[in-house]
Amino acid sequence: MTNTNEDAVVTASSPGKIIIVGEHFVVHEAYAVAAAINKRVTVIASKNGTRKVRFVSQGRDYYFPGTLARRFFPAPSSVMNEIFERFGKCEEGMSIEIRSEIPRGSGLGSSAAVSVATAAAVTRIMGKKLSLEEISKIAMKGEAAIHGNPSGIDVETSLRGGVVLFSKSSGAKPIALEKGIEIIIAFSGKGRNTSALISSVALIRKKYPNTFAHLVESSSFLSLQAVDALCRGDLPYLGAIMNIAQPILDWIGVSNDKLDRMLEDARSGRVFGAKITGAGGGGSIIVLPRPGTSKEVIDRLEAESKYVFSTLIPQEGLKVEQ
Repeated sequence: MTNTNEDAVVTASSPGKIIIVGEHFVVHEAYAVAAAINKRVTVIASKNGTRKVRFVSQGRDYYFPGTLARRFFPAPSSVMNEIFERFGKCEEGMSIEIRSEIPRGSGLGSSAAVSVATAAAVTRIMGKKLSLEEISKIAMKGEAAIHGNPSGIDVETSLRGGVVLFSKSSGAKPIALEKGIEIIIAFSGKGRNTSALISSVALIRKKYPNTFAHLVESSSFLSLQAVDALCRGDLPYLGAIMNIAQPILDWIGVSNDKLDRMLEDARSGRVFGAKITGAGGGGSIIVLPRPGTSKEVIDRLEAESKYVFSTLIPQEGLKVEQ
C-alpha cells in the first residue's frame, strides 16, 4: 500500500456479473465460472469539508453512520466501516454518489460491484492506493452484509473483470477467450434474499448429504468443461452444459414458476442453452443464442421481462479515474 496525492474527486466503476455454471455449489468448495457484464456501478467520491460522510443514490440522501444509511446502503456502509477501522476516519468528510445500471435483486452482482467501487473510490480519495487483493478484502465486508456467507466469486469477477474460474480454496483464475461470446440476460423482475437462499440450500445439503456431495463434484466437473468449451469457442457444448446445470438448480429448490416460464420461452427459439444465474428464487436468466438470433430471443423474452439486454464477454473490471 502506498500514499498518493489527495484528489478532489475520484470516480470508480465496477461491472456486474453472471455465473455461467456453478452457483450455490461454489459456496461448498466447488468450482464455478463467472463473467463480468456490460452493466456497471459507478461511485463518485469527493471531499465535502463538512466532517461528515454523505451517501447519495437514486433520490436517497443519508449521512453515515446512521440507521437509514445502514438500511438503504448496507453494502457501502459496511465497506466504509472497514475502511475507517483500517485507516482512520476522513476528517474532512466526503460525499459518495452511487450510480447503478444494475437492478437490485437481479442476481447480477450489484452488491459486489458497489462494494468494489466504493472501496476503490473512498480509499483513493483518502490518499491510499491499494492492491486488488486489498480492495477485495474490504469489498467482501460489503458482500457479507448482503449475503451472509459469500463465496467471493462476485467480488473477484467485479474486481478483475473478464471470465474467471473460481473456487473458495484457489481463488480466481482468469480465462482467456479467443473471441467475444454473446450472452443474453433477462431479469425476472422478482427480487430475492440471497442469504436466505444460501441457507435453504444448506438445509438440502443436510437432508441429502451424499447426493449433495456428488452434486458438488458434478458441478465442479461441469465448470471445468465449461472453461474448455469457452476456450475452444464451442458454443453448442457450452449450451449443453448450461442446460444440464439448470435441472440441478431446480432440484435444490432455487428456481420458480416465473423463471421456468422465461427459460421455456427462451428455449422455444434458436438457442444453444439457457439457465438461471446467481442465487435464483427470482433474479435473472442467461441465454446463449445461436448466431444471428439475438433480436428474436430478446423480443421473445421482453414479453416476460422489462429488463432484457445482450452483453459480450469478456468485459473490463474495476476502473478508477482521478
